[in-house]
Amino acid sequence: MKQKLSIFLIICLLISFQTIFGQANLSFVRVSPKTKISQNIGFANIDIEYSRPAVNGREIWGKLVPLGFAPNPFGNGNPMPWRMGANESTILTLSHNAKINGQELNAGKYSLHAIVNENNWTIIFNKDVDGWGSFFYDENKDALRIEVHPIKSDFKEWLTYEFENFTLGSTELVFQWADLKIPIKFEFDQHNVILDTYRKELTNLQGFNPAAWGAAARYCLQNNINLDEAVIWIDKALGMNGGNNFGNKSVKAGLLTAKGMKEDGDKLMQSSIDDATEAELNNYGYQLMNQNRLDDAIEIFKLNIKKHPNEWNVYDSLAEAQNTKGDKKSAKENYGIALKKAPENQKSRIKTIMENL
Repeated sequence: MKQKLSIFLIICLLISFQTIFGQANLSFVRVSPKTKISQNIGFANIDIEYSRPAVNGREIWGKLVPLGFAPNPFGNGNPMPWRMGANESTILTLSHNAKINGQELNAGKYSLHAIVNENNWTIIFNKDVDGWGSFFYDENKDALRIEVHPIKSDFKEWLTYEFENFTLGSTELVFQWADLKIPIKFEFDQHNVILDTYRKELTNLQGFNPAAWGAAARYCLQNNINLDEAVIWIDKALGMNGGNNFGNKSVKAGLLTAKGMKEDGDKLMQSSIDDATEAELNNYGYQLMNQNRLDDAIEIFKLNIKKHPNEWNVYDSLAEAQNTKGDKKSAKENYGIALKKAPENQKSRIKTIMENL
């Protein structure tokens, strides 16, 4: 009986090993290597993961990659677009909402597909990122379609995606393979991306630092955006240990003015101005200039000269405000005083300004 039981157990183990090893395929070298590239645009990020087929002497457009929809003997059996790569689906990830060739697309992860035609392509951003290639493509899951025109280019053996033509808030994702390339423009609302980043950071360690709350509020003031939330942020800074300072008070005053409460803002500054340092008064003067309050800025710069007559920078700032207003005579006079007091590394700049007045 024990012998029969032992034989039975051995048979069961053999069957189990056959099952396990039959399913455990070895790794293999991909003919079309897989790669991933990422690009930061400001605080936004674009990732694209794809496999890179080679031309390998084949005719690509209209042959290897059919025009229009291709027959689909596998998957869901429906005619399918091209996967814009090889093997698994080509996957694009956006950290923030973006405009793609001028059309809105929400942050998220998308599979890329293309309906290829001779003179124009339809690029498809599809919400299904788990399907293999385009074999299970479902147009009901399309998030966006854009029409593009392929451009003749230098020959590219391996399919490539690259980022080109950067600005602070945009870039082009350039697809290139064989003799064609297609640039796709991505644009991000820089202010929204920055504010979203600040909101997240202020719930982290930065949220314990009054300077972080003040900096976020100052950004809003400088760009005249998000004023209501900015007031909440600056009040948070003012209420924290070390945050109740002239710099933060000047930001709140500026925000109140921007919200139509200039009298309240000026009253706040008047109660604080006597204790301000030279640098703080200087910054406040430039804040006023940024709000197109040139006369008020000039008065602050003059007050700074009265309090700090030996500092070259106070004359330089007053001269800049006077020059901006068009009072070149007064500007030249104060630039002259600044030139005499300035360190050597500033003299050339001031001389050039004076020559151009």
